[in-house]
Amino acid sequence: MEYNIIVAPDLEVLATEVAGFIPKGWKLKGGIVEHLNGFAQQLVRRPGDVKRNNRQEQEAVKQRRTKWIE
Repeated sequence: MEYNIIVAPDLEVLATEVAGFIPKGWKLKGGIVEHLNGFAQQLVRRPGDVKRNNRQEQEAVKQRRTKWIE
C-alpha cells in the first residue's frame, strides 16, 4: 500500500493537485486537514491498482489506433 500527502496553500490549488493523481489510480483517504501552512489531503494506492490502470490505458490506446487506421 502506498501513501501520499498533498499539501497546498488553499483549497483550489489542493483540488488541482489531487485531480492530477486520481487518473493514476490514487484514491482519497479521509478528509481535508487544515493546518498553519494551508490544507492537506491524504491519498492511497494499492500496487495492483497501478498494474490494472496501466493495462486499461494500453487497451484504450490500441482501440484508438485501430479506429484511426480503419
